Amino acid sequence: MNRNTPRARAGDHRTTDVLVVGAGPTGLMLGCLLRHHGIECTVIEQRDGIDPRTRAVMVHAAGLEILDGLGLRAAVEDRGVRQTRIDFHTRHEARFTVDFSGLDTAFPYYVNVPQPDVEAVLADHFTATGGRLLRGLRYTGHQEDEHGLTAETLTDTGPHTITARHLVGADGASSAVRTALDIGFPGITYPMSYLLAEGTPLVPADPDASAMYIGPAGAVSLLPLPHGTVRIAGPVTAESLDRDSELSTRHFRETVDTLGFGPALRFERVDRIAHYQVHERLAEHFTRGRTVLAGDAAHLNSPAGGQAMNTGFGDAWALAWRFAALLDGSQAPLLADYDRERRAAAAEVARTTGVLALLDAMRRATTETARNSVQEALTGYAEAWSQLYLHYRPTPAPTTTATAGIPPEHPVLPPRAGHRLQPGARVPGHRPEPGRHTWLHLPGTRPDETLLPPLTRTAELSPAQRAWLPAGATAVLVRPDGHVDRTVPADTHTTATTTAGAGAETEKEAA
Repeated sequence: MNRNTPRARAGDHRTTDVLVVGAGPTGLMLGCLLRHHGIECTVIEQRDGIDPRTRAVMVHAAGLEILDGLGLRAAVEDRGVRQTRIDFHTRHEARFTVDFSGLDTAFPYYVNVPQPDVEAVLADHFTATGGRLLRGLRYTGHQEDEHGLTAETLTDTGPHTITARHLVGADGASSAVRTALDIGFPGITYPMSYLLAEGTPLVPADPDASAMYIGPAGAVSLLPLPHGTVRIAGPVTAESLDRDSELSTRHFRETVDTLGFGPALRFERVDRIAHYQVHERLAEHFTRGRTVLAGDAAHLNSPAGGQAMNTGFGDAWALAWRFAALLDGSQAPLLADYDRERRAAAAEVARTTGVLALLDAMRRATTETARNSVQEALTGYAEAWSQLYLHYRPTPAPTTTATAGIPPEHPVLPPRAGHRLQPGARVPGHRPEPGRHTWLHLPGTRPDETLLPPLTRTAELSPAQRAWLPAGATAVLVRPDGHVDRTVPADTHTTATTTAGAGAETEKEAA
């Protein structure tokens, strides 16, 4: 934690462009990105310091690209463990693998790094770049008008008022902002308890891979952490523990031993032990007026694939350029587009993390044919979990708040070879500049300047990007968040209105 983080005082009144409630990974990432755009931002947090519990762990490639753009990737990686695979082990000695090493990025891997360390890196950068982080301050409500909003908060000495142009609720699953907006948060709570322990393993973990161990009636993940420690966690049995009950080390060991993997899942020393419930929920709306929800305040999903922190980073990335455009006077419906795009993205994350049926298929895969079928069903999971190939579709499929997994004989995750730079598609490996569109083109083509937003930069498509170019297209206009705004055929005048989300003219305003 930054030791110079100030506490708010009763009676203080501050003004800011964007007020963020919640100093978790999502809120702090948004604060850092807003400062990268030169936007005044205040982040408030009820806790006096960073929660020391590990909670989320994985940072995937899309998140690493964002961190790299802020100059923070190395600092985060230095506190974590770089991994290239997730291996799935069964009792009959089958092993299935999700391999991240072939992703189209400078960072074809993921990093296991404790959430508190990520928060510390982001908090230090946020304050060092002029962001205001106020701890010991609880949000209690706000009022909006056509000019902005006024947020009411409480310190331990009395009330504190902050005025802002926009407010972001990044205050977690029990979000006070979402409650104040009266936005529903439907979904399910898994019936079984997840058990969790962290410490030094009896058998050293594979340094290159996290793992899932699948027994007859349950499963746990094993995630290598810094300093030779690991986290073992998962729905070991169908048992549901009372929320206030304590979990003993002996109970944890005896329960995990029922999976049948012996020393591979035992600890030499246990540093932390806990149990928790898993929820899968999706807010009915992500925006209302000048207020936006992000991170766990907007969506919760299964821990499979380590998506929680990364989806929050994606929310922050999607919001930062929109706030920059709105504060610069854009009249485009950018927050409505955020609601549509990110809500669909969160629903897609829920679909890709619903792997219970896939785990069951692994249990039953005792023949070579069955094992090959399961491995084939894992095609596309590295792409999906990396979040590099995310596609905001103009008319997303109906969303649900929960899935129980997709049977492996019906794989639905598209392989990387099928990625196309259609409107809404993310451009893997592309590094946008803050607030600027990019015209990516084939060699020798020239843009029609009248069709491009102001300050658009140009660059040639890489060989990989050319392979993703739709038939007949010679270029793509890419938004500041790295997603395709529109494709451009040889006659650019014929596609001036082909966009994802806001139309071409409103995108000009957004620049």
